[in-house]
Formats: sequence, structure tokens, C-alpha cells
Amino acid sequence: MKEKRNIWIGLPVNYHKDSSYSVVYVLDAEHRFELTYSLAKELFANQTAIPEVIVVGIPHVDRSHRIADLTFTDSKVDAKGKEDTIGYFNSSMTGNGLPFLQFLEDEVVPYVNKQYNTNGFNTLIGHSIGGYFCAYVLPIQKSFSAFQIYDASIWYNDGDAINHIQRELDSKYKSNIFISKGTVFNGPRENIDHHLLMIDSLGAILIDYPNLNVTTASYEKDHNAMYLFSAMEGLSTLFKDE
Repeated sequence: MKEKRNIWIGLPVNYHKDSSYSVVYVLDAEHRFELTYSLAKELFANQTAIPEVIVVGIPHVDRSHRIADLTFTDSKVDAKGKEDTIGYFNSSMTGNGLPFLQFLEDEVVPYVNKQYNTNGFNTLIGHSIGGYFCAYVLPIQKSFSAFQIYDASIWYNDGDAINHIQRELDSKYKSNIFISKGTVFNGPRENIDHHLLMIDSLGAILIDYPNLNVTTASYEKDHNAMYLFSAMEGLSTLFKDE
């Protein structure tokens, strides 16, 4: 990345050097790490829904870095599927996704594996444009066994994450994928209908892959509130066969 980056690490309460742990990596950690870490402890201690896990947060430097790091192309359309007349996702603001993925895979994951006892089962959680990132990297990543994709911006660049998956994802690819959406929006329905349709399209395409374990969920919550419910159900689903 040619700059210093922080990561935040939440260990299990009962972390022991002789045990090994799955790792949950959380994008947008500046907003999502504390909630996800707290839920992981709650789901283990009081609901016995998941094993103890290490939670690793990946915070972004600022909003501009976030948009650049989580995208692979620019986008000439908005969440309504219409022409983006503002130019918010122009080429000068976007497209650093591959270096960011390389940072995760070549620096962050090896560092965590070196410092702590991990078992190789890594999950990546992404919300909004972070969910788009998770979907896009499915065919090209090598470090994550499972993905949690929450209210993802699959509309981005006219569905290029879906197009990328259809072109590049091997039919034998194995993964555990949880996809969720929030259906409440405080405004005209046209501002959310296309966004929801694209999320449904992602799920419909992935379900056809025979070696993918795909779970979908819908919540009557808005874009931000749905994260809590997604993490509770998504993490529980992730480890339901443990």
C-alpha cells in the first residue's frame, strides 16, 4: 500500500496459546469492529452459537481511501441504476481494490497467522461497498474460506462484480457465503429497488454453483441497522455445522 496501515485485533476472552481459532476479518472496522467483536463474544458465551474466534478489524484511513480500496473500476451508474451525473465514483477516486486485496493476503493474514494460533478458516465480512469488494474478489482471492456480504453495493458499475464472477469463478470453487439485505429506506422506493434487485441477482447466480453453501436473509431494517441482524445470523449460520 506504500503507507502505514493499522489493524485491530480482538482475541477471545479465553484465548490460549495451545488452542487454535478461526479468524473473522471485518472491513470498515472504524464503524463495524466493536459491534462485530462484541457479537462474536456474545454468540459464544451466552448463546453457544459459535466457537471462540479472533476478530480482526481493517479500518480505512479516511472516506476517500475507503472508496478507492474497495473498488476495482470506476462506476458511471448510481444505486438506482441510472447515470451518475455527480461523478462520485470517477476513475481518480476508485480502483485500488487489487493492491488492497494484496495487502490483506500478503501482509495482514500472514501477520495474524504468525502472531496467533489460527486454524486456517478465515471469514471476510463486508457491508455496503465492502460487500461489493467481497463479491468481486471471490474468483481471485486465496485466503478466505467464507464470506459475509451485507447489503452490498452490487449495483456498482452496472453489476460488474456479478459479471466478474460469471467470467472467472471456477465451477468447483468451494465457499460458505451469507448474503443479506435491508429492505427499509426513508425515501422514494426507486432509490432502493435496483439496489435490492442486484443483491438478489448475486444470490441467484451463486446458488447455482454446486460447491457453494449460500444462505440469504432479508431484514426490515435500513442500510445501517441491518448490520447488527446480519452479523448475528450470519456468524451463527457460518458455524452451524461446527
